[in-house]
Amino acid sequence: MGRSFDSAAFICIIGSLIAVLTGCSSSSPTRATSFPVPAKIVLAPAAAVSLDVGSTTQTFTATPQNNKGTTVTTPVSFLSSNTSVVTIASNGLACAGTWDSLTSPQICTPGPVGVAEITATSHGISSPPTTVYVHQHIDNISISLVPGQTLPAGPCFSKGQIVNYQATALSRGLDVTASVGPFSWQALTSTVTTLKPASVSAPVSGLLPGQVQALANTPGVTQVFASVGGVNSLPLDFVTCAVQSIALSVTGSSTNSINVTAGGSKTVVATVIDTLGNTITGVPLTWSSSQSATVGASSAGSVTTPKAGGATVIASCTPPTCNIGFQPLLPIYPESAVDVVVAPATTTTTTSAAETIYVSSTGVSSSGDCTTTTGCFSTLVPITAPANTVGTSVTLPATPNSLVFDRQGAKAYLGTDFGFLGSRGLMAVTPGTPPSVSEFKGVIGKVLTVSPDGKKVILSGADPNALPAPGSSAPPASTQVTVFDTTSSSGTVLPIAGATAADFSPDNLKALIVAGTSLYVYSTQDALKKISLTAPANDVSFSPEGAFGFLAGGSSTSSVNAVTTCGLGAGLTTNVVLPGPASFLKALPRDSPNLADPPTTGTATSITSILAVDSPGIDLFRVARAPAGCAPTASSGTATSFNLGQGSFAATQLIVSQDGSRAYVISNNLGSVPVFNIGNQTSSALPLAGDAIPIQASLTADGNRLYIAASDRQVHVLDTQSGGDILQISFPLDATTLQAGLCVGTTFRCNPDLVAVKP
Repeated sequence: MGRSFDSAAFICIIGSLIAVLTGCSSSSPTRATSFPVPAKIVLAPAAAVSLDVGSTTQTFTATPQNNKGTTVTTPVSFLSSNTSVVTIASNGLACAGTWDSLTSPQICTPGPVGVAEITATSHGISSPPTTVYVHQHIDNISISLVPGQTLPAGPCFSKGQIVNYQATALSRGLDVTASVGPFSWQALTSTVTTLKPASVSAPVSGLLPGQVQALANTPGVTQVFASVGGVNSLPLDFVTCAVQSIALSVTGSSTNSINVTAGGSKTVVATVIDTLGNTITGVPLTWSSSQSATVGASSAGSVTTPKAGGATVIASCTPPTCNIGFQPLLPIYPESAVDVVVAPATTTTTTSAAETIYVSSTGVSSSGDCTTTTGCFSTLVPITAPANTVGTSVTLPATPNSLVFDRQGAKAYLGTDFGFLGSRGLMAVTPGTPPSVSEFKGVIGKVLTVSPDGKKVILSGADPNALPAPGSSAPPASTQVTVFDTTSSSGTVLPIAGATAADFSPDNLKALIVAGTSLYVYSTQDALKKISLTAPANDVSFSPEGAFGFLAGGSSTSSVNAVTTCGLGAGLTTNVVLPGPASFLKALPRDSPNLADPPTTGTATSITSILAVDSPGIDLFRVARAPAGCAPTASSGTATSFNLGQGSFAATQLIVSQDGSRAYVISNNLGSVPVFNIGNQTSSALPLAGDAIPIQASLTADGNRLYIAASDRQVHVLDTQSGGDILQISFPLDATTLQAGLCVGTTFRCNPDLVAVKP
């Protein structure tokens, strides 16, 4: 302290001599600079500092401020309370020992181990002190449990449990913990454990300096470090017990299959058990609805029903917000989903509520192909129901090959076959009057699926630079899969050739992609996983609760197999033999209890019904599941086959109503739509007027209307309740409306073959 004062006094004496000499000169006298008096001085760092003996690595800064918190310019001096332990130069550089000069410091002579306080002063105003601990060099830091604690019997701590740790600093094998000052504690993932270290300013009952209290919080694993003097400890793995199981129940209901009226609401309660068997609360579960435009699900378990239809609701423990950091991923799904069927607010009529249907064309006809015709563009036409009024068309920037809505009804996505050297790409339609279209050039392919949250679109296609072969407009063979992120408007290309089907888990965590004899597991949290199959697979569908994905094919062409969502899906289980190869597959939202019960596995067993299209019929069977942890088991009963009575058919679509009551098969060689009543297991057919062949269809949310793009260049509206083809919507050759059916810039007619009802 004395040396700092002498330096300041010396500077003042020199300044006085200069002032006297200046006053004796022939020039006019100058006035001395007047510096403001600060209201306070902020010293940084303010937290305690830990230094090795002889260290010169710490610089202090002082910021004078007025009473408004604004920085002011005024001279500041630094002071040390123990100059034998720490001296500080006039520029703020500290020496854990003694400086050779305070104005031009060069050599720091190490001093003793000890403690000093550093302050900054100006005009009699002093900053709060910063404590500096000087100690021998730290070789390593170890973390251990504080002795005398009662710990749980297991490798983890249940949410809400507390455990205390202590840090020990060693120098050449000697414990120097007492001299190093307070440790800094850090958890890499702070949500897994909350750390509360003992300190002078914030004491923790029962803890000593160098110790920390760890509170188990969100299920997961994280590394904990203790640091001091620029040295980090080896990491300690802290584990908050993982979620083991989730059970859902509907308040006021004895079953999880509920029927409500549009506009009503229900509350779903999730009971969560961890791996130690303890019930835990406050877990950040992911709530999901299979049809979010019809049934909404909030994080509080509130289920809302804005419109007629149906959906399944689940709450899952989904990484990275729950079961954090475990490898492989450890998603946990509920024992069963909550199945919600929403009836119309009024039952006076069976007419569908207000809907918007979008129609477009792949641009192919017997007279030409819009894809390869210069100046030809497909259009998108909205139809407003129930009046079925044809709206104003919008011109698309590329010829589409698919039309798929997200489940929120916020966007419709149209893929395209050719990128034309990056000049064409995926189209996103925002509904409106008229709808607006955005294009993402270079992202090409057929849209296979959109994630439940609408954030990912999976497309199967060729290289975006591919061009049509001379004299041919046939789409190129699929050589890659693109996962398009709708938030960042960017695509990730996956090396998957020949992908034909895909489906997302209900919590959006994973997607299963089918490509012949290969099954791919995609996740944003894991690397792409390939599972080799012994037979080609045609379709994939996740179970409503999310624990399994089911494949049409895989072990044989006439089979259905299951793969677990948790882990990386190492193989197939639940081999169900069908009468023939299944072209389409759907896990149903509601069980069909009048089928034979499968053998049960485990104690917490729930049932899922699976529907498979197998010409000339349809197959229905049940799967018993015991979703325990990351190794759920499943067993199935024998499939029951139902002949649909329409002869052999070539199915192109399987549509299941949102309430799970009916299934509709679209075939390219039938002049009708086979219908399977899932509840009473009977079949019927909906004929199209004029024996038109259906090309593509879409069902309204309430299930009352089926809109079909057909071979007669019209969209047929089928009443699924009365069974009649009640209206045929045409798109005439009229230059004032649509120049050539569903294309512009050409003289040939483009026929409607893409249709989608906005959710």
